Amino acid sequence: MAQFGRAATEPLYDLAEGILWDDRAGLVRWVDIGAGRVLSGRLEGERIVDADSVELGQTAGAVALAEDGGLLVAAARGLATISPDGAVSFGPDLLGGRTAVRLNDGSVDPQGRFVVGTLALGDETGEEVLLRVSPDGGVETLRTGVRLSNGIAFAPDGTSIYHVDTFAGTVSSHSYSPGAFDAGEPWVVVLEGLPHPPDGLTVSADGDLWVAQFGGSGVRRHRPTGEPVDVIAIDATQATCPAFVGPGLDILAITSAQEGLGTWSDLSGAIFLAEGTGASGLPVPRWSGSTIHPYWRTA
Repeated sequence: MAQFGRAATEPLYDLAEGILWDDRAGLVRWVDIGAGRVLSGRLEGERIVDADSVELGQTAGAVALAEDGGLLVAAARGLATISPDGAVSFGPDLLGGRTAVRLNDGSVDPQGRFVVGTLALGDETGEEVLLRVSPDGGVETLRTGVRLSNGIAFAPDGTSIYHVDTFAGTVSSHSYSPGAFDAGEPWVVVLEGLPHPPDGLTVSADGDLWVAQFGGSGVRRHRPTGEPVDVIAIDATQATCPAFVGPGLDILAITSAQEGLGTWSDLSGAIFLAEGTGASGLPVPRWSGSTIHPYWRTA
């Protein structure tokens, strides 16, 4: 039986994404991708109240927390850091000779490395990739042949990674460890045939997958085996990303988007909150590199 999330902000965001809970600062963090904004808000009752905003001047595909109290951002073609005092620094281009492409969703792994994927800015190519960037700047390719890389999450014990390919309509898994990634091991599809394209996802403490439905007005909860469990509905057509927020990590936050809609009468572009889902999250891992002296600054 569907549950419902309530709007916790005004419908202000063109493409809100990448929401997470900063347990140290007591803040919700998210991005508005096309606007290039990294946003922070406080939970006050049933609302998320703006606390801070940083404009990058280019797309902001995802935001992550860093161990030193700063933020790591998937900027248009490389990483950016926001230090604890607000200084912004941009790293080198990670995308080589490909031009009509940008970084999209990303997430820090249990070892403090950043995993981030790409999407094509023009026609779909089927050549998108999933990258892993180490705090020292080392870059590995974890997956190729992706149509549109989106949500990334990890099993509670860190032994599996989940990855959304939105245009393929799939959520796939792969074994994961602190060591080298076995690129020869095939990815296994755990979810497909969803009613609407999957977008962002999170994993609850019990291991269930929570997948935003872009065009489906909500988030679907599934067992890791794919069995459907529940639906959290919102009054916005394009749900983009779920995350558990709040001091108890027991409130499901869901971002949404206006981008691509001609006209609408719902609350598209708002962030929604749902309590009483019967689940909670885990603290997100933090980037183990420095945002004060990131790897690309040698002096």
